[in-house]
Amino acid sequence: MEAEKDIPKTTKCLNCGTKFEGNFCPECGQNADTGRFTMKLIVENLTSAILGRDGGVWFTLKNLVTRPSSMIVDILNGKRKRYFSPFPMLFFCLALYIVILSFTNEHAFKESFYDSQIEFKGLDDSEQSQTEVYKLFSQTLDFLNNHYTLSYIMTLPLWLLGARLCYGKNNRKRYYWAEYIITIVYASVIVVLFRCLIKLTYFIDKDLSLQLGTILSPIITIVAFTACFKKMLGFSIAKTAWRSVLVTAMYYILLGIIILIYVIISVIILAKRLQYI
Repeated sequence: MEAEKDIPKTTKCLNCGTKFEGNFCPECGQNADTGRFTMKLIVENLTSAILGRDGGVWFTLKNLVTRPSSMIVDILNGKRKRYFSPFPMLFFCLALYIVILSFTNEHAFKESFYDSQIEFKGLDDSEQSQTEVYKLFSQTLDFLNNHYTLSYIMTLPLWLLGARLCYGKNNRKRYYWAEYIITIVYASVIVVLFRCLIKLTYFIDKDLSLQLGTILSPIITIVAFTACFKKMLGFSIAKTAWRSVLVTAMYYILLGIIILIYVIISVIILAKRLQYI
């Protein structure tokens, strides 16, 4: 009887079908004790995902705020199990931002666009092209403002290009493009969280919220990039901050060029279309 008790239990993994002994499948890593979903299991998984020390959101956020540069180096050196993955973390924070934005209901650019439509109603045909250009530019700003999540993700390559160019030739050789993008995503998490805090000031003062968002966003970005890249690059705080200023400036320059090219192409298409009317 004692010999039978010492025989380890063999389990068949429900995920990949591998037979194994122990608590986790050696092939795919799934837990041996995997049953049906219950409310208790859902609550446990949610609590573990948010508060857990291994891969938990709260643990990652705490380290991202208190020791961002050291956390980034840990992740790049392979110590990743303890931290929440960068892209799910960014999507989580962007979702939080969208929820806050839905309550604040800030649509400054949208309102200005609708006002412009009313303002230009009385214009004659000769001024129609100017009106269309203004409306096109307003629509572009409106899209970037009201689709912050999509526009932020779409412009991540601009941050990557700026970082690769401004953080030095030696670091371009030391780190892959992918390692830069991981650091940028974690820095973006800090930026989005601060933008969430700024949006909350809307409930205190609407104008203050808009002004803080406009003034502080570039500053927060520079601070976040400095905090995340410092130890990775091996620079001093001052040098990292200066390079981060260059990265931020390059981002806005590249974004401005893209918007300008889009508007010019749209104007050319619009002008040709008006010729046939």
